[in-house]
Amino acid sequence: MNPPDIRWGTITERREVKNHPFQTFSCTDPHPKTPQGRKLPHPKQWEWDAQGFIRQSSHYFRPGNLLVVGWSLTDSEILAVAHLMPDAAAGRFSVHVGVIGVSTTVRGQGGSVADRTLKEAHIAALGDARASEAGALFATANIHTRNFASQRLFERCGYEPHGVPSGDLQQWFCRLDA
Repeated sequence: MNPPDIRWGTITERREVKNHPFQTFSCTDPHPKTPQGRKLPHPKQWEWDAQGFIRQSSHYFRPGNLLVVGWSLTDSEILAVAHLMPDAAAGRFSVHVGVIGVSTTVRGQGGSVADRTLKEAHIAALGDARASEAGALFATANIHTRNFASQRLFERCGYEPHGVPSGDLQQWFCRLDA
């Protein structure tokens, strides 16, 4: 599937979030198990955490938040999600990318779906910033220090690491209106 085969939209209301099957969204493999069936720790815990956040979007969604969602044109399956948390202050507008996830059905395409998801998130954030008449738009994201795929994604989109990592998370920063 190519990014043009995806229909993009923005969800702005919590009740609207509840109308979509986010609880079935999968962006990682299941937990590995021992031969006896005991669940082992997930090798990419950050992916498991992102999937859980997306699946529970209706619980985490707050007034002012945005969900940028990519649906399959053929069967309306959710293929990609970005959860944005905007904050408008005097003269500036910031948005935190709380989570971004790409479905396992479209993974492994060289990052094209992930790149498009983050681009669509930026378009939505820029629209909100213009509506608030803010002069500057800053975007942040907290990325796991071992999540090299996400680090490459955000780097391709102009983000840079900022400060010293806090535990396993590194804050990344980008000025979008520049």
